Amino acid sequence: MNTKYCRDCGDYRPVSEFSKNARCRDGLAFYCREHLAERSLRSREARRTKPRVKRLPPPALVIPDGHKWCGDCGTVKSMDEFVRTRASRSGYGSYCLPCHAVRCRANADKRGGYRTYHLSRRYGITAEEANFLLERQGGLCAICKSAPAAHVDHDHATGAVRALLCFNCNGGLGQFKDNPEALHAAAYYVAFHTARQEIAAELAAAAHPPEGASRPGGPPVGSQRRPGARATGTRNTGRSSGTRRRTQAGEADP
Repeated sequence: MNTKYCRDCGDYRPVSEFSKNARCRDGLAFYCREHLAERSLRSREARRTKPRVKRLPPPALVIPDGHKWCGDCGTVKSMDEFVRTRASRSGYGSYCLPCHAVRCRANADKRGGYRTYHLSRRYGITAEEANFLLERQGGLCAICKSAPAAHVDHDHATGAVRALLCFNCNGGLGQFKDNPEALHAAAYYVAFHTARQEIAAELAAAAHPPEGASRPGGPPVGSQRRPGARATGTRNTGRSSGTRRRTQAGEADP
């Protein structure tokens, strides 16, 4: 992968323009160096003008054993009502479950919403990048070009995102385990048997023509006369068989 999507640029940039970041899936920062520097400057300025103040419970507040004070809602609740985490000494977070959910939602919205959160966690891309790929593909699957593209396809070996696919094409690649040889063999198999059935149908149609059909230059269907043969029968003129015999012997009156 020689390029990477920058959210602030709104386009793909060479990977040489990105800084290293071991916490990202691909080892590169989310933003190019230019925009990363701008964001870092704004973040430092915000911390300088609005320093974080750690919230502490009121000095006179009594917290029973097995309980904890939530800094957001300012209430004392049971430990079971707090999220578990290994980052704190007590094994519980600083905020109760409802307040923790509100904070998670706010952080997700700040980063582009839950869609970006899940896409970045699983595929290393943002919602903006997924929308960029979808627009570049015209909203259609990159393989069949007919169904809506709704699934992110990625290389299971490297994790690199390839394109957006429809449900059937994405599932088909997964069933074949991204094996090109198996996919080529399957394509040849389907083409071979389709052609075989078409040839068999044409041979069957030639051997058994539809009723009422005649070959060019041939006698009507049901006639016993061969093509090109002269008629040998006598046309019936209404005379009896005896009259016909006398006529042939020259006995009949003219």
